[in-house]
Amino acid sequence: MSKPVDIKIAHINRNDISDSSLDKDKVYEVFQANINEQLKTFYRLQQEWVNRAYKNWNDFDTYLILMYLMNKVYINYSDRFHYMSMEAFYSQEKVGIEKLNLIEISKDLNIPKETVRRKVNFLQNKEVIIRSGKSIFLNSKGLQIQKPMITIENMSGLLSKLSIYLSAEDWFGKSLEKEDIKKFISEHYTVSWEYWYRFQIPYLVRHRTFFGDLESWNVWGSIGLVQIRDLIESIENDITRKPKTHEDFFLATLKHKTKRGINASSISDISEIPRATVIRKLRSLEKKKHIIRNKKLEYSLGNNREHMKAIGENYKINQRAFSEYCTSMFNLMKFSKFSI
Repeated sequence: MSKPVDIKIAHINRNDISDSSLDKDKVYEVFQANINEQLKTFYRLQQEWVNRAYKNWNDFDTYLILMYLMNKVYINYSDRFHYMSMEAFYSQEKVGIEKLNLIEISKDLNIPKETVRRKVNFLQNKEVIIRSGKSIFLNSKGLQIQKPMITIENMSGLLSKLSIYLSAEDWFGKSLEKEDIKKFISEHYTVSWEYWYRFQIPYLVRHRTFFGDLESWNVWGSIGLVQIRDLIESIENDITRKPKTHEDFFLATLKHKTKRGINASSISDISEIPRATVIRKLRSLEKKKHIIRNKKLEYSLGNNREHMKAIGENYKINQRAFSEYCTSMFNLMKFSKFSI
């Protein structure tokens, strides 16, 4: 996915953040040293966010396209050095989008052009996207659907917890309170959410590209989370078994034998994907040896080496990208002119 030119954020990073700003590599090292807690907190946020996203439309591609269009709005604000709070942003009746280029959307999201066209037409029929002459807008309905109240609550808690680990380092300074972070994001919403989408959109695109669709990824991820949680619980008080790097954690997850897996009904309940769809995705994932099933019809991660190698590469990219997102947010909150 090509990175858009972001004049405003570049301006903040270059001129408005002091020389004491955080080094992303150092932040990543601290996250690795606290990998169990970092991943447990991250995956909880990610799963809850993805499941709510699906619930809105019963379809991931529609939501991903809407995210992409919303990010165009945030980038446009950035280009004009325009900052908005959450209250101000969501009080608007509509916001303009410069253009609707289906080929560009298809290329950036790796979604077939005809699928993009169908989803955009669906959003127009629902009056989320409205046209007025040559102008294109997202109306208030589209804005309200995207209003991330729960995500901001969870994200503030995650960043606060991570700041505690970082506060042990002299170069970070004091940890940040959850309520202060929540207030900061609300008051500097458009720039904060552009950072989130800058991480989140490529994150989803990478998984969609590998699995073919995000529903399959979410089903596979629900199985993986059971394995990860069981692993963390089993090594909680065993220092000798605790992974020391993200790669170690990934390998430990694959080798870990869970006490029990998760069945189709539970996956459906968690993800809110219809059970019939979950079963169809499970069959496909099992056929590709991405997952395995026991006699109780419970699923755990498979042992397809080629698959796991590719997932491992994705995993490393994702953890580095998440660390960079956190670094950007901490720099914004601690060292920019917006600092808490």
